[in-house]
Amino acid sequence: MKRSLHNAFADTSTKTYFLTQDFLALLTVVSIVALVLETVPSLSHYSHTFLIIEWVAVFFFSLEYIARLSVSKPKWRYSLSFFGIIDLVSIVPTFLGLGNFTFLKSARALRIIRLLRMLRLAKVTRTSAANEENMSVMTLNVLIYFVTLVFALLVTGTAMYLVEPGTQSFASIPAGMWWSLKVFMAGIPVTEPVTMPGEFFFVLTRFVGLMLLGLLIGVVGNVFRVFLNNQN
Repeated sequence: MKRSLHNAFADTSTKTYFLTQDFLALLTVVSIVALVLETVPSLSHYSHTFLIIEWVAVFFFSLEYIARLSVSKPKWRYSLSFFGIIDLVSIVPTFLGLGNFTFLKSARALRIIRLLRMLRLAKVTRTSAANEENMSVMTLNVLIYFVTLVFALLVTGTAMYLVEPGTQSFASIPAGMWWSLKVFMAGIPVTEPVTMPGEFFFVLTRFVGLMLLGLLIGVVGNVFRVFLNNQN
């Protein structure tokens, strides 16, 4: 059993490892989509389906957390690591939700960071092959940028959904994400928040948009650099 867990969660040279990460990545995406869609009023009749998806996801995420603890040496290293804390935070709100702690649902948005970890691990492994190094680095840089963009939209959109209740522009997480995207692009008129926390997140969203612009410039620069190196 320990050998199987090691192959699935620690040994990046095994096929089992990549199959496990692909499954967890898919489950992460599905759980995030369900989290976002369950806030849409017109989809309220699918609430039972969203609840099933949530508990299935939490079941497998809980098994993953236990498995990573078992293969970590020493065990506290994983539990106190950044991604260990993120994994725990992505599980706990659902169990606390039994006590009607619905405001903690927004913490589940942190699950998307799992994708960044998996992309980083894949990058370390795949770039070991010289003939794929440049292309894999370029592709993964682009993927990491879009994952970061989605994460930023999800966090800021969820924040506005929580702090601006009753405002039509923030009636759901997708509506909040659309508002955040317009703020990121700048120059597009957006609905002004009416609460103090809303104004704070408005300014924060503007700042995040500037950071994403700088990141995009860096990604585009890397793409052109790799392209020119391949031409030479």
